[in-house]
Amino acid sequence: MTVESTLEQSRRLLVIDDNREIHDDFRKIFIRAARPGALSEAKQAFFGEPADTFSGLHYEIDDAYQGQEGLDLVVHAIEQQRSYDMAFVDMRMPPGWNGLETVERLWRVDPALHVVICTAYSDHSWRDILARLGRNDRWLVLKKPFDTIEVEQLAAALTEKSRLLRERERYTHQLEEQVWKQTSDIRLAHEETIHRLVAASMYRDKETGEHIRRVGLLSAVLAEAAGWNKADVERIRLAAPMHDVGKIGIPDAILLKPSGLSAEERAVMETHTVIGERLLSGSTSPMLQMAREIALSHHERWDGDGYPMRLFQREIPESARIVAIVDVFDALTHDRVYRVAHTTRAATKSLRAGTGTHFDPDLMDVFLLTLPEIESVLRKHPDSPAVTLPDVAAGLECVAEQAVC
Repeated sequence: MTVESTLEQSRRLLVIDDNREIHDDFRKIFIRAARPGALSEAKQAFFGEPADTFSGLHYEIDDAYQGQEGLDLVVHAIEQQRSYDMAFVDMRMPPGWNGLETVERLWRVDPALHVVICTAYSDHSWRDILARLGRNDRWLVLKKPFDTIEVEQLAAALTEKSRLLRERERYTHQLEEQVWKQTSDIRLAHEETIHRLVAASMYRDKETGEHIRRVGLLSAVLAEAAGWNKADVERIRLAAPMHDVGKIGIPDAILLKPSGLSAEERAVMETHTVIGERLLSGSTSPMLQMAREIALSHHERWDGDGYPMRLFQREIPESARIVAIVDVFDALTHDRVYRVAHTTRAATKSLRAGTGTHFDPDLMDVFLLTLPEIESVLRKHPDSPAVTLPDVAAGLECVAEQAVC
């Protein structure tokens, strides 16, 4: 889309001010900006004076008289996929939120919204405003009384910037989708190789192939809900299944022991995190780098009482904090040789009990909100008979020869 075609489109403005006369003033300014009036044309015809200049831009203007009303309009606009290009926000709007609080709340739902704060007072120092809104290019201050040309220019510049940013975002998304489709075969071969190699490494353990796959899928669900971008969500989906790859280095006498482990045996079992980290280190692949940090840290605890490094809270990589939750949840909700599966309700109760000690409280909140999607993954990927060694060998041979089985 060219700049010219963008200029021809209607631009959406939101005015949030408790004074109705201010709303009328804005409407007069933007009607004037859209087209010349009869007086301007008469001046040119009868007196030879140059006609006033007009931008020719068309604006859609919505009115709100309190911050809450403005927030509701912004939310509704996003739901309708018709976001505002910018908002004029008054600083004083009793009895509701002031301008700063209103802007903060608007940005929580639409971080890209450009804002002009309108004020005739010095309610807040520049230091206070900067501390709350940050030093960025999303907001400007307009002093009352308004200068018509200043308002027109602010609106023209900020709405154009908003539209160009959205257009760039759409174009980038289209490119990402195109690349995603064109590399699908490569990604499928990559994923198949990972799952078969992990299945081979876990052959001696009691974990099923579907558990490995579910940990990846559930980690992706939680990461996306936590706000991760698409590329990182895909990375954790592929990396998380390798969380226990280090168990390949644990002796059979310990790994397969049917009874409880002694303190010495437990210490050996815990080295699977370090072994996994060593196996996955040294790669330049972002996905394998994430797999390395997950393998090393997925048994760390939020309270610092985990292993192998006793990391505390956000010292633990977020990827490992995610896998810690979904790995325990998936293990609890599926049969093991020593117990039957827990119900989802019982499993979530156990996880809640570990919130703030074992698990990241914020991620646990997100996990609980995504339970319907989590349960959908469990239904689509139930446990199946464990993969046998001949199956794994045949699969690896197929992958090596053809890249895709």
